[in-house]
Amino acid sequence: MLVLVSELLTLSLLIFANQLYQGPLIPETTDPFIAMGNMLYLVAISSIFSFLFVWIIKKRMIKFLYFIAGVKAILCGALVWITVLLLSTEITFEQETLVTGLSILVMVISYASFIKDWKMVSIAISLWLTGASAFLIKVMFSDVAVGVLLIGFSLFDIYDVFKGPLKHLAQSTHGKVVAPLLLRVGSIEVGLGDVLFYSLSVGFAYSSGGIFIAVLALISLKIGIWVTLKLLEKHRMLPGLPIPVLLSVSVTSLSLLLARVFYLFP
Repeated sequence: MLVLVSELLTLSLLIFANQLYQGPLIPETTDPFIAMGNMLYLVAISSIFSFLFVWIIKKRMIKFLYFIAGVKAILCGALVWITVLLLSTEITFEQETLVTGLSILVMVISYASFIKDWKMVSIAISLWLTGASAFLIKVMFSDVAVGVLLIGFSLFDIYDVFKGPLKHLAQSTHGKVVAPLLLRVGSIEVGLGDVLFYSLSVGFAYSSGGIFIAVLALISLKIGIWVTLKLLEKHRMLPGLPIPVLLSVSVTSLSLLLARVFYLFP
């Protein structure tokens, strides 16, 4: 249910933004080769940061828990500022000052929720972070680029969990350090990165084919998550992206293909 909030947030923001933007903010990403290069670049950057992340934790160089919470707070505040500006056709100096103040307030609340252990506030902040991030990615990149990104990161997630940094982190005694990057859903802890890509899958479906395709993608995403949770009953650790995201992207692509075959879409 909590993951659904993030997905619906992304969908709502995209519906509103659809009235303002007719294409991606970075139109070059419509080129498949640029989209592929962009995906490989982002996967490489993520891999480097993942290894660096685990290395710093193991070396205990800094109180990394507080550092992560601080970075998360800054991102949440920045997303407020960016999202409001993107969805505003005109904004006065006074309004921009107000938005800046609101962004700073969100940063303070986000960090305080970690320090004071405000669970509900922390959950709300995390859902805002994932939903708004997915919205921003979709507004910036073309459908082709986002589709390639979803597939690329789903495949990378398999390596990351079974052979990469996530495997080493899960086996270490420092797992609690990444608590600010996790969302607890019942007895299951879901990475915020997974929730972001779930939301992005729904945004990709809406941008590609509208609200009906988005609903189909959302349903297939939930089926994929359910299958992953069932498999987790027999396995200690599984990647959270491949089954839900690849199923969602497949359903979206197949639906678009069938719609064009039967002339439902131009």
